[in-house]
Amino acid sequence: MVMGATLMANNALAQTTTYVYTDASMMWGQMACNVDRGLVREGPDWRGEVLFTVQGNRVFQGFSSSSLDLAYTYRDRKLYIGDSQFTDAISYTFEQGKIYVGDSTYPLDLAYTIRPNPNYRGVLSVYYEDSISPLDIVAFLQGDPTEVEIFAILLAIALL
Repeated sequence: MVMGATLMANNALAQTTTYVYTDASMMWGQMACNVDRGLVREGPDWRGEVLFTVQGNRVFQGFSSSSLDLAYTYRDRKLYIGDSQFTDAISYTFEQGKIYVGDSTYPLDLAYTIRPNPNYRGVLSVYYEDSISPLDIVAFLQGDPTEVEIFAILLAIALL
């Protein structure tokens, strides 16, 4: 499944803000978090607490780009803990719009599937496992997030 420009290259910087909702009503006041210029903030605006900072292929804890706050590194479609190079540090694998637990693409390890929402233009839906049911949508992403930002978003809203 090709998602086009929705999932940009690992090292590219997103040019748009992404708004994240956990409810289909997608009301501004009920926004879970937002991503603007790599900063994942809690709530609907710039005053929210910075939960993660995305810089290139790295995810930092809070408002930081210090190597001491490095939480994850994304390379070769895999999310590694810290800056580890070892396969046992792979937390998640992203393959064709699907997020798998660990270093796997086995169907039983599938955690989430990300697809364009058929009802809302420019919105990605995060479905539980491989579901297509609207009842299994756990998040709505309005914008154009990178793959790394998607991981930071899912971490911020406690889905990973």
